[in-house]
Amino acid sequence: EILQHCAQATQTVDQDGDSKLLIVGTHRDLENQCVGETRDDKNEQLLELLTPSLEDHLMYFTADGRQLIFPLNTKDPNEEDRKLTTELCQIIGSIKESLAPQKIPLRWLVFHQEIQTLSKTKNVVTLSLQECSQVGIRLHMVDDTKAALQFFSDLNVIMYYPSILPNVVFT
Repeated sequence: EILQHCAQATQTVDQDGDSKLLIVGTHRDLENQCVGETRDDKNEQLLELLTPSLEDHLMYFTADGRQLIFPLNTKDPNEEDRKLTTELCQIIGSIKESLAPQKIPLRWLVFHQEIQTLSKTKNVVTLSLQECSQVGIRLHMVDDTKAALQFFSDLNVIMYYPSILPNVVFT
């Protein structure tokens, strides 16, 4: 249930499709103690649960796309575990590098500060799109307000989901 919830949250929050889902099994040393369930069984359950809806987000352990679980023994790693750990760090590093920083107008930062201040002043956790637009107008951001909201939402510093709640901004 937890994995299913996380998968649904990934779909809801990640509107641009950049998120990746990597599953690491950290007790490879204990997998022979799992009576009645093998790693292959777990992979099949995960594939059934996560595909096709999250196909573009999944990272596979094997090239054939059948093994999702990256099996590691983290308690007493052998050479194979250390090699896989190094590979995982490289994979995660390459994903991080692909998320290059973006240059944004300075007024967007001021905009973010202003909507945070407004939210605190009103003692609320949400603002209307109209309230945010008024802040944008004061900062001469008439055409940029929605783009700035989406940018800060993508950074997870605010939540703005125009396709679900078009007039609500969670600050």
